Amino acid sequence: MTAESPRDPAQAVAAALAAARASRLNAFIELFPDAEERALSLSAGDPRPAPWGLPFAYKDVFVTAGRRPTVGVGHGYRWGGARTSVALDRLAAAGAIAVGALNLDPHCYAATGLNPYYGRVLNPVDARFAVGGSSSGSAAAVAAGILPFALGTDTGGSVRIPAALCGVVGFKPTAGAIRDPGIAPLSPSQDVIGIIARDPALLRAVFAVLRDPAPMEQQDPGAGPLSVEPLRIGLPAEWIRTAVDPEIASVIQSVLRRMAAGGAVATEVALPPLDALNACAGTITAFEASALHRRALAERPDWYPAAVRRRLVAAAEVGRDAYDQALREREVHRAAVVEGAFAAADVLLCPVIGGPAPRLDGIDDDDVSTAGATTLAFLRFNRPFSLLGLPALALPAGRDRNGMPVGVQIVGRPGADDLVLSIAERFAGPPEEPA
Repeated sequence: MTAESPRDPAQAVAAALAAARASRLNAFIELFPDAEERALSLSAGDPRPAPWGLPFAYKDVFVTAGRRPTVGVGHGYRWGGARTSVALDRLAAAGAIAVGALNLDPHCYAATGLNPYYGRVLNPVDARFAVGGSSSGSAAAVAAGILPFALGTDTGGSVRIPAALCGVVGFKPTAGAIRDPGIAPLSPSQDVIGIIARDPALLRAVFAVLRDPAPMEQQDPGAGPLSVEPLRIGLPAEWIRTAVDPEIASVIQSVLRRMAAGGAVATEVALPPLDALNACAGTITAFEASALHRRALAERPDWYPAAVRRRLVAAAEVGRDAYDQALREREVHRAAVVEGAFAAADVLLCPVIGGPAPRLDGIDDDDVSTAGATTLAFLRFNRPFSLLGLPALALPAGRDRNGMPVGVQIVGRPGADDLVLSIAERFAGPPEEPA
């Protein structure tokens, strides 16, 4: 499968801007009126390889020469980074056209899609249910058909969670695959630029533009597109038995059957305990986020919603010794997974979220308990793979009892990005029409 761009970029950009203006999803913080002029500068004609001529937008954490991001925060906040985004520069050089900046959870430090400054993002599948975050606007705009693809960031699931809840594809590459000093950080040792799209082939084309050139000594010779046959699918059976709703487990089994029909072989694998991985990731995130925000939190608490303030106050209690211990534990966990699970399997198949999508009326922007509990539930199966730096992709896989999308994760060993993307293309169903 190949991804092609439109014959007329100006028409594609104009349509995206019109759809964004008409949308009631609150996915955008800002639209860029000069996008149409930039599209006109591209010569229309025969389709070229994507992402040339395609409109896209990005989570409002990326720096450009003329604009600093809001990071989802009101009261005049702008992140102070001075370096421009490498990712945006690469996409512009490839002929993609940025049409706007997208809404998100403030400071990327939640996963609900609730934003008291710019308003909550609504799920285009059913606005009564959570959209997820923190790259909430990115997923909603793609799922609604406003954009063919969007950029987000993923520190503990912030691309995969909203992609799964909106029924689109969300990809977090191997840590370090895209090095970009031009994004507002949360946990620098775990932050990764991610891509959301409805079509895995387009997602692959965008990633090909964004990724850093890999030195030969860092390339994984067994990580290419479907480089192993039969493909071995590792299932973390203990995780699923103890922490996954039976309805979601049934969706995972249906995906396994489809993969088996395509020649794959399933095998059970052991992974470190979920609680241990999440505790390690939580310690690292807390220490790094507190270091970034301690001064601003003290001087301008109005820049932080109640739930984020509470998380940062707790984060400030994490000391250097605990952080250093967590860094050591991360290496132990990574070695256990690479040398254990990935000795028996080529990729892992896991849930994105362990239960059905929650309703919005059960989550309150100002209620730190419900917002915090929802975030932790959403992070549970995602944060471990951010901690370990593994490539992970959320793939639409079915619907729950309320008709909301259910996603599964395809996870590879470090550097196996191409293999993960190939599997997504091989086993993805046809994109659903936007709601």
